[in-house]
Amino acid sequence: MKVLVSYACELKDIPEKVAELLANLEENDLRSIAVELEDAKSHSYEKNITETLEAIDRARIQLSKIDNSLIDYSGILAGYSKTNADIQLGLDPTQINQEENNVNIETEETNDQTSGSD
Repeated sequence: MKVLVSYACELKDIPEKVAELLANLEENDLRSIAVELEDAKSHSYEKNITETLEAIDRARIQLSKIDNSLIDYSGILAGYSKTNADIQLGLDPTQINQEENNVNIETEETNDQTSGSD
């Protein structure tokens, strides 16, 4: 299930907030991928192919989530950059289409259990 999460902060704080999101991604999500890869290696050495494939699949799902988060963070920074450029051009950011200035972060929740029918 995808959930839409909105977050408001001062324009000047956006790069710092994105840095915090990136640090969180690095600390939590990348570590969980490393664990899944270690599990996959271990299972593979033990010739337990089913467990190896399941660990690889969990790592791939996590990588997809990370990729989606990175796309979101890129979009946030692109919007930040555009807004700053508009301000430099003398445009009033409050008069610019509000839809363009809203930044939404989507997170995806997946069922991490795999069925035997795959």
